[in-house]
Formats: sequence, structure tokens, C-alpha cells
Amino acid sequence: MKNAVIMCRVSSDEQAKGYSLDIQHEQLTTYCNRNDINVLKHYREDHSAKDFNRPEFQNFLKYAKKNKDSIDLLLVTSWDRFSRNITDAFIILRELEALGIQVQAIEQPIDMSIPENKAMLALFLAIPEIDNDRRSIKIKGGMRAALKAGRWCRTAPFGYKNSRDEENKPIIIVNENAKYVKFLYEQFSRNVSLSELKCKVKEYGKEIAKNTIRNILSNPVYMGKIVVPELKDEPLRLVEGEHNGIISEKLFNKVQDIFASNKIKRHWPVYTPHKPEFPLRGVLYCSKCDAKMTASKSKGRSKYYGYYHCNECANERHKSEKVNSAIEDILKRFKLKKSATEIYKSAVKSLLKGEKKDLDKKKIKLEKSHSTIVSRIEKLQDIYIDGDIEKPQYKTTLERYKKEKSSITEQLETLKSENSNYHAWFKKGINFMFDFCTIYSKMEVSSKQRLLEVIFPEKMSYDGEKCRTGKLNEFLALILMTSRELQKGKVGQFFPKLALTHWVEPEGFEPSSKQGSSSAFYMFISLLIFDYKPEANTQFIA
Repeated sequence: MKNAVIMCRVSSDEQAKGYSLDIQHEQLTTYCNRNDINVLKHYREDHSAKDFNRPEFQNFLKYAKKNKDSIDLLLVTSWDRFSRNITDAFIILRELEALGIQVQAIEQPIDMSIPENKAMLALFLAIPEIDNDRRSIKIKGGMRAALKAGRWCRTAPFGYKNSRDEENKPIIIVNENAKYVKFLYEQFSRNVSLSELKCKVKEYGKEIAKNTIRNILSNPVYMGKIVVPELKDEPLRLVEGEHNGIISEKLFNKVQDIFASNKIKRHWPVYTPHKPEFPLRGVLYCSKCDAKMTASKSKGRSKYYGYYHCNECANERHKSEKVNSAIEDILKRFKLKKSATEIYKSAVKSLLKGEKKDLDKKKIKLEKSHSTIVSRIEKLQDIYIDGDIEKPQYKTTLERYKKEKSSITEQLETLKSENSNYHAWFKKGINFMFDFCTIYSKMEVSSKQRLLEVIFPEKMSYDGEKCRTGKLNEFLALILMTSRELQKGKVGQFFPKLALTHWVEPEGFEPSSKQGSSSAFYMFISLLIFDYKPEANTQFIA
């Protein structure tokens, strides 16, 4: 015996047309009794099927997930009771299939084991969606036509109520709140502010929100006109309404003039994510809770003071000048001896050599293509002179060849330019390695942050005296080790303002983790070569 959940659904407008949840429930129950199906649970919905954000369907999904493999079927009377959205329907069908549940419509049964039947399922699901879309177009069209005819066909605004005229067409008529509308317009026209107006109308007997007052004072409906919104090629326009206005057109226009004259140009502060005085914002972590620290200024007696602080635990706050100074002191220690510089030169040359090989290969290929296209142009000209090709065809083909030739020439020029930049890149990196701190101070904030993230690949914090981090970039550490400046067991002596919490001495150019070391090398070299933009008067060290 199979276990099933039955689901009945109507929307509000369908209920009005005579659809019934009771009739659907009776049909589904009878079907289950005849086919020896055990009904585990039943759901009733009064909700549109344009999507699956329906309260009862969501309750069913929760029940299905809790009782996985115990439900075999979800039964509905027809597929439009299940969904009127073909895209969402197929997603939910797949989700239910994963839970071992098959959906079936008893009036439109489909054998899901036959692949071709999915086309029929798509048809059953598409027709309700098309019906919904067509109905929506008709409703919107009807509402627009009503607006053009001067009829308000939505919920009546404050001061009016919905009604019908002698022809049974929609119209709005003035109600008891109209006196408050008139009061608002008259008071505002005398230059009473919105805040004062809110208090005055409350004293007059009605509590109205400030935003609502603003909307009331801006709506042309109160002078007896209807706004027809812009649509495609039709501009926005005002039409005479079939309803009676509460105020005069003259008073309405006067209020709009006051609004226009009262508009104040607000000078909002410009948000700057990278402030020069806070280069460590987003890079520094709290030593207490391990959250990223932010930065801001606090006003003292005579000036503003900068601080790095933690918004998560609120237990850490350091003067920005002190922390920035500590970082600069650490970078000053990165001094290379000649032996380390030679290793750096070799590493950079190795990187550039690999890049140059790729460029040379590309250049040879482009030169060959250039030679081929020149040869084709010459042959084409010979064929044209011999009269074996018509003039229009000759012109079209020649133009195509010329475009190809121009493109190849442009690529060759670009390659030559890149090749000539290698020497400058090389000297740029060497200059960087000789004086980290000076060049760091000339960088933009975003470049400073990138450099620090590469040098200190693990989280960096500050405890009030020292910066703390897990380790240095492996390639930089290797260079410093070669300089004999940084030795195992003497980290604290070399870095008086830096504590490496789990320092491990690099193993050379062939470490146990090639992937990590290689990544550190390329990140560090590429940053130095390509990211640093020196000033025009910078003297490079050859």
C-alpha cells in the first residue's frame, strides 16, 4: 500500500468563481480509497500558485523532510492546483523526487517513468502560467484604461473611500477625513513645517505620520486629477478625474512651489575606505577576539587623535600613530646583504626568463602569421591582375586580409613594448628590496595593505607593545636567512617589535611543501615587480 499526502488549493478569486476546497478534498479522498492508497496527511490552501512561498506548502515541505522515505505520493486534482509557474514547478518536482515523493494530478495523470511524458507535463504546467500572465496583462491594461478615463481603481487614498457610480463603475468619494486633508494644505501653504504640521493635525483630532503628510501634500488626486504613469512610449501625464477634488488646483500648485523652494542640497561626507592615516584598517586583527579591527578619530582638547579599535569585543584600542610606527620599525629591519641580493636577482631573473620564453614563442607564431598574410595579399593581387577574380570580390577579400595584417602588427608592437619593460621591472624590485620602509611610506594605502598581507600571510595583531603574527612570507624569510640577519632562536633580537608565534625556519628552495613555498615566491615577486609604482625621480639600484 502506498502512502500519500493530499493537497487542495484555491486562490481568493477562484473561490469567488465557485471553486471549492471541499470538492477537491472529496475527489482526492475517493481516488485514494479506490486505489488502496493510505492518506497520511491533507493540506488546504487559499493562496495564489504563482510561486511556492505558500504557508501550507512550506508546512508540507517541512513534514516531508522530517518523514523522508515514508511518503510515496503528493496528490492534487490537476496540475494548476500544484503550480502556475513552470520554472519553480520543475525545481520543486526535483526536490520532492530526491525525498522519494512523486507528484500526481488525478485528473491529468502522467507516467513519469516514460521520458517523453515530460513534454506533456511541461504543457500541463505551462498552460496555467500562460493563463496567469495573460490575466495579469488584461488587469494592468484595464487599470491603465481606467486611469486614462479619470477613474481611481485602487484602494482609495486618505480623505476618500471607494464606491461605484450609477453605471457601476469604480469611483472615489470624499469621506470624513477630507477636512484633515484641507487643513494640511492650508497650513503648509502658510509655511508651517512638516514637523509642526504633524503636531497641529494631532491637536485638530487626527494622528498622521510625517511621511504620510508629505505624500498627501504631493498627490494630485486631491485637486481632482489622476496621474497616468509612464509606459513604454507613453509619457507620464495628468488627466481630469471623475471624482471631486478636496482642494483647488491653485492651492495644490502653491504647496508644490513651497516644496521646490524648501529643497536643501545635502552635502553628505565622502566615504573614503582607504584613509592614509589608517593603512592597517582591515589588515590588523584584535588580539582578544580575533576579529578585524577598524579605525576612527576621536576629538581631544585641541585636535583629533586616530585609533585602531575592535567593534566586536570593544576590549582593544590602540593609538594609530604607535601601531603605524611599529610596522615601519619592522620594515626598516628588512635590509639585505649582497649575498641575499644575488639570490633575489636569480629568483627574479628566473621568473622573467619564463615569461620571456612565452613571449618569444608568441612572437615567432605572430611573425609567421604576418608572413603568411602578406603572401596571400600578393597572390590575391596577381589573381586580380590576371582577371581571375571580380572587382567586388577582390575588394572584400583584400579588406579582410588588411584587417588581419593590422591586428597581427598591433600584437607584435605590444609584445615588443612588454619585452622592453622587463629591465625596468627588474630594477624596480631590487630597489624595493633595498629599502622597504622608504618605499612603503610612498605607496598608496591599498598597495600598503596588499604588501603587508603578502609579507605577513597569517593574521597580524598588536598587543600594545609588539605586533604578533604566525609567520613571514616564506620567500622573504629565506632571503633574510641568507643575509644572516634572521637566525633561528634570534627572532626576538632581530624584530624587537614583532613576535612570530610559531616560526619555522625555511628549508631552502626545495621545501617539503613546494606548493606553499612556490605560492609565497610568486606572490611576493609579482607584488614587488608589478604593484609598486615609483615616482619619476626615484633612483633605481642596478
